[in-house]
Amino acid sequence: MVALPSFDPGIEISVFSQGMSKGLRQSDGVQILVRPELAIGSLLLDAYYKNVTLPAADGEAAVRLGLRHRFAGFDLAVSAAYKWNTNAHLQPDRDALEFSASASRRFGRITPHLSLVYSPDDLGGTRASLYAEAGASASLLQGLSFSANIERRERDGGPDYVAFNAGATYTLTRNLSADLRYYDTAQSRLGAIYRPRLVASLKLHF
Repeated sequence: MVALPSFDPGIEISVFSQGMSKGLRQSDGVQILVRPELAIGSLLLDAYYKNVTLPAADGEAAVRLGLRHRFAGFDLAVSAAYKWNTNAHLQPDRDALEFSASASRRFGRITPHLSLVYSPDDLGGTRASLYAEAGASASLLQGLSFSANIERRERDGGPDYVAFNAGATYTLTRNLSADLRYYDTAQSRLGAIYRPRLVASLKLHF
């Protein structure tokens, strides 16, 4: 008899003191992200909504289909997403396709990772966009981990930039974690969204 894959639904609710996306500020104030998900074996279906601060929109939503697999000790994932700005007005390009891939592997207490995100025509005035992130996390104490990441984004219709973040995550309960993270870019002169900031967040997952 063929064994059917298990169905594992869940939902994630995150609250950030400021929204961040691809190393840049995305909201002037508090950002709330809601992400329901359904895992069917290695397949992942999810969606999200979050508020953003834009001249021509006040939110971003997406639906995504992904595949996760463990191979030779590596945790691998690929996904394709359709995302759009909500309540968009006077915005000619309000939706986009986005493709991502990631790989990570644990070595004792250290877990390095690499991820790539590509969009052939991103939201707003940005056209083709390639975002790469490399970093590592370290679990040094019970429930407490530290991580740092460096990112590079190349895009048409907007300036390229290099970003960096580092912070600590603490598991408060089985379903709740807190994070405090510092963000900066090498292009702070380009405007407020590129400037350094400290972001606190809470994530609830069940």
